[in-house]
Amino acid sequence: MIFSSTRPRLDGGIVAGASPAHGADELVYLLVSSRAKFIFTIPSCLSKVMRSADRVGIPHARVFLLEGRQDSQTTLQDCIDIGRSYGPGGQEGSFKILDGSSNRDSCGYLNFSSGTTGRPKAVMLSHHNIIAQCMQAGQTSDIENKKMLAVLPLYHGLIHLIHVPIMRDMEVLMLSSFTMESMLDTIVKHRITEVPIVPPMIVRLLNDPKVAQYDLSHVKTFSSGAAPIATELLRQLEKAYPGTGLKQSYGMTETCGALTTHSLNEGGYKYAHTVGTIMANTELRIVDTMTSFPLGYNAQGEIHARGPQIAMGYLGNDEATNKTFPPDGWLRTGDVGFIDSEGFLTITDRIKDMIKVKGIGVSPVELEDSLLQHPAVADAAVVGIPEEYSGQRPKAYVVMKGTSDSGATGEISWRVVGQELMELIRSQKVRHKWLSEVEFIDAIPKGPSGKILRRKLLERAEAEGMQQCRIVREIQSRGKL
Repeated sequence: MIFSSTRPRLDGGIVAGASPAHGADELVYLLVSSRAKFIFTIPSCLSKVMRSADRVGIPHARVFLLEGRQDSQTTLQDCIDIGRSYGPGGQEGSFKILDGSSNRDSCGYLNFSSGTTGRPKAVMLSHHNIIAQCMQAGQTSDIENKKMLAVLPLYHGLIHLIHVPIMRDMEVLMLSSFTMESMLDTIVKHRITEVPIVPPMIVRLLNDPKVAQYDLSHVKTFSSGAAPIATELLRQLEKAYPGTGLKQSYGMTETCGALTTHSLNEGGYKYAHTVGTIMANTELRIVDTMTSFPLGYNAQGEIHARGPQIAMGYLGNDEATNKTFPPDGWLRTGDVGFIDSEGFLTITDRIKDMIKVKGIGVSPVELEDSLLQHPAVADAAVVGIPEEYSGQRPKAYVVMKGTSDSGATGEISWRVVGQELMELIRSQKVRHKWLSEVEFIDAIPKGPSGKILRRKLLERAEAEGMQQCRIVREIQSRGKL
């Protein structure tokens, strides 16, 4: 992965990553969207990759194995040997930027957006974006920390798992496949002091009985930057791991990484509910979501960003590029938040995720935070479902802690908990935020970075009549909303 993500760029190539877990249809979409000409893969994915290559017209001779040998396919070592056979005079020169251009104009990576609200888009990251983000990250990192645990997949963490460690001379410890045991074994064996996490991992750290078998007293910091963390989870994490701190960052694929982060002197959990302060050479503004009028401190609105890490746009999608990267230079993040008087940014929601009840915006994250306060709840997600009277109403999807899905005890348990959750929201929130129903499921669908895939839950809600569901519904006159 290191070779395939760096070497092609020296020859003027553009690199796009993909997950080994992708199915053939997903690979075809990524290959077409990225306009791929060559594929680097591993033996376990070769059959699937070949089928996908056939569908998009990529010859088998342009598919290379990064390791091992299989079916006489050309390997990385074969490429090295062929190159050496040409001798020094037969080598191609390194890529050079054309006169009149700069590294701002040269795309180095295509990184796909998370696809939480639709099909992933190919985000064009320039060489300038990558260099800028590495330098920004270096200013807020602990120079004494020389070990990094790679929990997120490399195709997702191209900058912070590959380029930043090279710049800072760090050792990166990679898991061949993620399990809770392999992560904990690595943390203990190598004395990892800063542990990268996403919200699902926090839930596991707090609830998995296996965690108690490991001595994590050497851990100083948990770091997160993939998805918002509920305040209740932060409270539980601080209680379970006293003496630690949490470092949050905020960014998106379109920002080549982070826009904000916590600095080294902002340890502990005092500011853990925020995503830190603005990174070097970066500007943020908060604007009214209806009028785009700039707002002041503590006023909630859409986050706009400007800086050297802002991507070039979307490949082959001018409409989306013009909407997200308009000519005024301010990236429209689509996220809602506010900046307090100390300069800390707090993320409250995604504009597209906001639930409109009788025209009033309701934040799913706010309700999820309340649901997680219930001792029987392991995880939760809230979406808006259609309702004739109000337009939309909040529906909660809940994962219970160790509750059996079968038997009388389990049945009574989820029904009781469902009513308790309804009452919990009623006791804490204004009427238009009350839940219309609570459905109990085995797991909240999330992407690799831990972001809730709300569209999957909306699809489930639409297909509700075709499946057996454990649902507790509101017994309340809608006219009182």
